[in-house]
Amino acid sequence: MQNERMAEEARLKKTLDEINRQLRVKYNDKYVFEKNMRETYKNMWEEVEGAPTNLNDPEQLIWAKLYLDEMRNMESVFKSSARKIQYLEKMRDNPYFGRIDFQEDGEDRPDQIYIGISTLQNEDSLEIFVYDWRAPISNMFYDYEPGRAMYLSPSGTIKGDLLLKRQYRIKNGRMEYMFDSDIKIDDDILQEILGQSKDEKMKGIVTTIQREQNRAIRDEGHKLLIVEGPAGSGKTSVALHRIAYLLYRGRNSMNSSNVVIFSPNEMFNDYISEVLPELGEENVRQTTFMEYAKSSLKTKLKIYGLNHQMEFILSYKNSLYYRDNIEAIRFKSSVGFLSALKRYIDLLNYNHCDFEDFSIRNKTIISAAEQADLFCKEYAYLPYIPRLIKIRNRILFLIKKSESERIAELLKQYESRPEWSDLKPAERKKRAVRIVLEEFRPLREKARQIGKTKIIDIYRELFINTDLLHKLMNEQETVENLTGISKITLRQINKGKLYLEDLAPLLYLQGKLNGMVNTASIRHVIIDEAQDYTPVQMQIIRELFPNSGFTIVGDLNQSINPYANIGNMNTVLEIFNFPEKHVHIKMGKSYRSTAEITRFCNKMLSIEQSVDFINRKGSLPYVTIVQDINECVERVNADIKKFTEEGYRSIAVIGKNIEETKNIYRLLKTVTGCHLVVREESEFTAGVTVITSYLAKGLEFDAVLVLNLSNPYEGTAEQRLFYTVCTRALHRLGIYTLKTLPEHIKSIPKDMYRIIR
Repeated sequence: MQNERMAEEARLKKTLDEINRQLRVKYNDKYVFEKNMRETYKNMWEEVEGAPTNLNDPEQLIWAKLYLDEMRNMESVFKSSARKIQYLEKMRDNPYFGRIDFQEDGEDRPDQIYIGISTLQNEDSLEIFVYDWRAPISNMFYDYEPGRAMYLSPSGTIKGDLLLKRQYRIKNGRMEYMFDSDIKIDDDILQEILGQSKDEKMKGIVTTIQREQNRAIRDEGHKLLIVEGPAGSGKTSVALHRIAYLLYRGRNSMNSSNVVIFSPNEMFNDYISEVLPELGEENVRQTTFMEYAKSSLKTKLKIYGLNHQMEFILSYKNSLYYRDNIEAIRFKSSVGFLSALKRYIDLLNYNHCDFEDFSIRNKTIISAAEQADLFCKEYAYLPYIPRLIKIRNRILFLIKKSESERIAELLKQYESRPEWSDLKPAERKKRAVRIVLEEFRPLREKARQIGKTKIIDIYRELFINTDLLHKLMNEQETVENLTGISKITLRQINKGKLYLEDLAPLLYLQGKLNGMVNTASIRHVIIDEAQDYTPVQMQIIRELFPNSGFTIVGDLNQSINPYANIGNMNTVLEIFNFPEKHVHIKMGKSYRSTAEITRFCNKMLSIEQSVDFINRKGSLPYVTIVQDINECVERVNADIKKFTEEGYRSIAVIGKNIEETKNIYRLLKTVTGCHLVVREESEFTAGVTVITSYLAKGLEFDAVLVLNLSNPYEGTAEQRLFYTVCTRALHRLGIYTLKTLPEHIKSIPKDMYRIIR
C-alpha cells in the first residue's frame, strides 16, 4: 500500500502542477485583458472624442460601434477566463475526491478516472487530469462497486469492468488519506464527512452522493421528478446537485438564468447560497412564493404572510374567531377550493351575460348580442379581462365612427341656419363637435367601464354569493361552515387586509383572468419543502412555467402547518399532469442526525420501521425540566457554552412562536452572543440563532435547543411541527420544558433520551 500511496502522491503533484500552470496562464490573460481594455478605452476617447457626440456623424457612430464590439468580445473572453480561474483556485485546494479504474470491454488496459468538482484538461496534449462529477463516466463512481459496470455516453452504452473505486481526503493541496471502497460509501468516509459541522457538510456533500440520490440527480427522461424522503435524507442537496447536473448537461443550450429555485423563505436562500458555487454553478435565481406573489399581485390591500398565519395558529387558540379562521385556512388550502376556482373562471370565460346595447337616437351602435359574440368567439383566444378590453376598444371605435357621422349630419342640417351660416367653416365644425361629444358622452363613459372590474371584486363575489360557491364545489366536497368562512373573508377584505390563505387564490384569478406573465425562458424549476405548498400555490407554479421541467422535493411528515399543506404527493401528480413523463423517487435513508437523535425523532411519529439511517454514534437527546424561564435561560446558556467548547459552530435555540422566541432572546443576549430570527425576510447568520419554529424548516444546525415552555406543543395538529424542529439537529438535541414532559415524547421509551431536573 506504501507504493500505492507514493504513486498517488506523485499523481496529486502532477495534477497540482497542471492547475498552477493553467492558473499562471489565466492570470496573465487577466492582466493582458485589463491592459488591452485600458488601451481600447484610451483609443476610443482619442478617436471618437470619448463618445459619439454628434449622432448625425456616421463616421463617429461607426468608430464607436467598432470599439464597443471589440470591448464586448474582450469582456466575453474575460468572463470565461475569470470563471476558469475560479474553478482552478477551488481545485488547487481539493482537485479531486474519487477515482475509478474502468476497463472497457475489448480494451487491453483500464483507464484511471479521477473525479472532482470540475474538469481539468491540458489543452495541448488533451490529457484529462480530472473528470467533472457530472460527466457520464463519473456516474459509475456513485452507482457501482467493483465488478461489471456501464455508463451512457453520447455514442451509446459503454460496458466493462470496474476494477477499483478509491476515495480521497485532500485539503489545502495535501492528501490526508485515501480509502479503497469495496462496499457502499456509507462507512468510514461518509461518517466522517457527515460528522463534520454544518458548514463543511453542506459544501462536501458531492463526495457522499448515494445511489438513490444519484438516480434523482441525473434523471433526464422525465418532465416531473418528485423526490420524497424523511428528515435528513438529503432532499435539498439532491435538488441543488440536480441543478448543477442539468446545467452541465445542457451547457450549450441552457444557463443559470433558465433555472428558478422556489425556497421556503429568504433565510433559506441565504443558507444554501454558497452551495451552488461550490458545485460550479452561480447566479441561479432563488425566490420564494411570497416574494413572487408580492411582486406580481396588483392590489392595494395590506398583505399578511406566513408569520401572521402561523402566529395565529400557534398563539391565538382562545380568539373569538379562531375556529372560523382555521376553517377558512383549511378550506382555501384544499383541492376542492382549487376545483371551485377553476369552475368559477370557466363560468366567467364562457357565460358572460352582462353586456348591454349601445344605442343613441334610436340607432344601435353595437348590440349586446354582438358583444357576446365577440366575447365568446372572435376574442375567445384572449384571457377574460384582455378580452373585455378588446371589446371596449371596439365599442369606442364604433362610437367614434358614429360621432363622425353625426358631426357630418349636423353640419349639413344646420348649414342654412342664420346662427350657423355666419360662422366660418372651422368655427362651425368646432360647434358641431362640442354638441356631438356632449351628446355621446354617456355612451363613452359607459364603454370605458368595460374591463375595469377589479380582481379583488371578482374574488369577493365568490363569498358574497355563497349559493354560487356551493354550486362550484363538487357534491362530495361539502363545507360545513361556508357561511362563517365567507363572513370572515369579507370582513378581512373590507378592512383592506389580505391574509396568506387568500393570497394564492387571488393571484391565481389574476393570472387566469389577466393572463400569466411570459416565462418561456425558464427551463427548469425546483420547489423545495413542497409539503408546505397548497394546491392553489402549486397550480400557479405549474401554469406560470408551461415550458419547464420540475423537480419537487418534500416530506409530508414535516408539514409545519396542519391546515395549509399539499396533503399528499398524488395531488402534485394531478396538478402537474405529466402522464408517463414523471418519476416519484422515495428516499428511505436519513443521513443528517446521529443515530440517537434519529431514533428519538422517528419515535414521535412512529416511523422508525420505515426509515433507515446512518449509524453514526452520538449523545442521547435530553429533556431539561425547568421551573421558570429564568432557570431555562441559565440551562440554555450553559449548554451553548459547552457545545461551543466542543467545536460546534451553528447552534439554534428554537421557540414555538414569536413571543416565546423574543422572550428567550431578550434574556439570553445579556449572557451570550446570539441573533434573532422571527421574520421570513431574515438573513441566515452563523453562530447562535434564536429562531421561531416555523422558520427553522429546511435548515440544519450542529446543536438544536427546543423550547417547550408556557405555550407547549400540543395535540396532533402540532405534532409534526415539533418533530420538524427536533430533526434540525446534527449532533446535539436538547428540549427545555416547563415542569412536565412534553406531550409528544411521553410515549417514547425512556432509554432513548435523558431527563435532567
